[in-house]
Amino acid sequence: MKKSAKIAAAEIKKLREKTGASVMECRNALSESGGNIEKALEYLKKRGNEKALKKAERKTSEGVVATYIHSNKKIGAMVELLCETDFVARNVEFQELARDLAMHIAAMNPKYESVEKVPQIDREEYEEIARAEIASEKKPAEIVKKIIAGKTKKYFSDISLMSQAFVKNPQISVGNLIKEKIAKIGENIQLGNFARFSI
Repeated sequence: MKKSAKIAAAEIKKLREKTGASVMECRNALSESGGNIEKALEYLKKRGNEKALKKAERKTSEGVVATYIHSNKKIGAMVELLCETDFVARNVEFQELARDLAMHIAAMNPKYESVEKVPQIDREEYEEIARAEIASEKKPAEIVKKIIAGKTKKYFSDISLMSQAFVKNPQISVGNLIKEKIAKIGENIQLGNFARFSI
């Protein structure tokens, strides 16, 4: 019995190191997933998304402005990251997130915050370009429609901040990174304005 308790403690520690979740959350996740670390990670990810959705309506009237300047001094970015309280705005992890987002913006040059916020005129312009690209292929109208929808989604996903693969960890999107931080820090976090500068 003592041996299994030690194994459980070691698994909890391992899961905590991977996720930063609390001891109780890690214990629950391992319990729900029968001790399987991979399943426990999925469980925590799902719970994190649920928590983020619940917090998404809360007012964000605090936050920080962070900057990143590349070592060549020719590329830089500025980002406004919002939270609910001054206490979280002073939190080191929150401030690191803001700086990481500024660095990502400098590196990846997103044109839009999210696919949902792409102006309709820009979407229609790209659809026309995509339609012209496949016009010579003589495909049925329904297939053409699906191809254009797929190309449009991919194009705007690649240049929208929230759907881009996070530059420091391409396994996660920027949007999911923010959701994870919401779950961990316990406050609503929203992206404000951002800008990239280059010479």
